[in-house]
Amino acid sequence: MARGGLNKNQVEQIARQQVLGVQVSYSGPLPPPEILEHFDRIVPGGAERIFAQFESQSAHRQKIERRVINSNIFVQIFGAVSALILGTIAIGGGLYLVHEGKGLGGFGAFFGGLASLVGVYIYGKRSQVEERKAKRPQ
Repeated sequence: MARGGLNKNQVEQIARQQVLGVQVSYSGPLPPPEILEHFDRIVPGGAERIFAQFESQSAHRQKIERRVINSNIFVQIFGAVSALILGTIAIGGGLYLVHEGKGLGGFGAFFGGLASLVGVYIYGKRSQVEERKAKRPQ
């Protein structure tokens, strides 16, 4: 008899036993091929379903990104056209007032419209520069 009431064979058998723990992790949208293969064994067609879900999600995300980009383009064009129309009205109105003998009001409208257009342009350019700086890798 060996330790604790166990015979020699029992002690050798316990000594041969090993505990093995495996932890698998991955990052990214799709698991590694080995895991996909295991999914397919457990759930027939499981890997194909995972791929279909990934493709569906990618298509959905791309559709949303396209919408956001198109919306931003529309807003920028609409803003530029609106500024052009309002600026033209203000400047044209100022010139008309000067022509009609209302010099002070005409010059005020003319330079006010011109200053607002220039101010918006400068503010927009400054915002673009700051946004680009923020996006640059550090």
